[in-house]
Amino acid sequence: MLLAKLKSSKIFFRNTRKSQLTFIPLRNIQVSIIGSVGEVGSNLALLLKQNPKISRLQLYDDNESVNKLALELDCLPGGPTVSAFAGPSMLCPAIRFTDLILMVDRTHRKPGIKREQMIFANAPPVQKLCRAMAEQNSKAFLAMTTSPLNSIVPFASVLLLNYGSYNPFKVFGITHLDLARTRSLAGNVLQANPTELQIPVIGGHSDETIVPLFSNISPKTYEVSERQADMLTRLIRKAGVEVINKKYGTESASLSMAWSINEFVDCILDALRGAEVTVNTYTANPHFGTKFFSGPTVVGAQGLVQPCYEFKLNDFEDKLLEKAIPMISRDVAQGEQYVDVFESFVKKF
Repeated sequence: MLLAKLKSSKIFFRNTRKSQLTFIPLRNIQVSIIGSVGEVGSNLALLLKQNPKISRLQLYDDNESVNKLALELDCLPGGPTVSAFAGPSMLCPAIRFTDLILMVDRTHRKPGIKREQMIFANAPPVQKLCRAMAEQNSKAFLAMTTSPLNSIVPFASVLLLNYGSYNPFKVFGITHLDLARTRSLAGNVLQANPTELQIPVIGGHSDETIVPLFSNISPKTYEVSERQADMLTRLIRKAGVEVINKKYGTESASLSMAWSINEFVDCILDALRGAEVTVNTYTANPHFGTKFFSGPTVVGAQGLVQPCYEFKLNDFEDKLLEKAIPMISRDVAQGEQYVDVFESFVKKF
């Protein structure tokens, strides 16, 4: 459904291999966090307050305590000016002049909760944001961490398309957390500094679809055996569940999520200033037989330049990807199909 509409709209993945972007000079950048009061949002706000590349930081939440958070942060020296926006009527003002919208508002993962329940719980705030973007700011970058990401990004994309404001080059699912965990766990096994390791992570953003490519590790002086790769892949895929269990289901990996979003944002800020950067993100991508795919992606001032394209895989990684692709396609279809279900439900009430 989405693929057909994109092709008919004549905006589907043209010029993804060669960038013809017009580079922009250093300029003021405004960032909005949707869902600022939660643990992820508040920690992310603190991290972004320290970033001199941001001029204005807009904090939005349905919870009135977002005003206290903004007041506290704005008292800290340096960094962007912080403003608060509370309640549904203030969502549009919160994003009106924003360059980058970060959707972190979500019902977090809990033990035993099903994917369908997560989509149902997190669809309403996503729909409200998509509607507000269509009305107020269709040119902004939209970056999301809302669970389940494999389905929510396609869900948001179809909504934006229906509202006449979808740009596939500017909608991102942030998967830097998978990259961070991969580098950290590999560093422990290899007794290496994880900040020096580069390991592509492709696929999707779920326990069954994350595919770390240890055969592509850099520097090449390090080598991961198939046995080590199997062990590390299992650890990476279960890392989120382990954190939830340790927190007794009260919260997900909030600190590491905030850290990884901050890492993503810092790169995107450079892109908005005119550079071309590589980030790990889940975007519209037809190169692997699915409509959406995650991996190292080149982004510039106007959005996506080159989606994750191709890697040389060993037999172990090829089998992992072969199993992951049908699951990603299933998740994408669930997200797209839920648009009709959700909007029918909304109309009844």
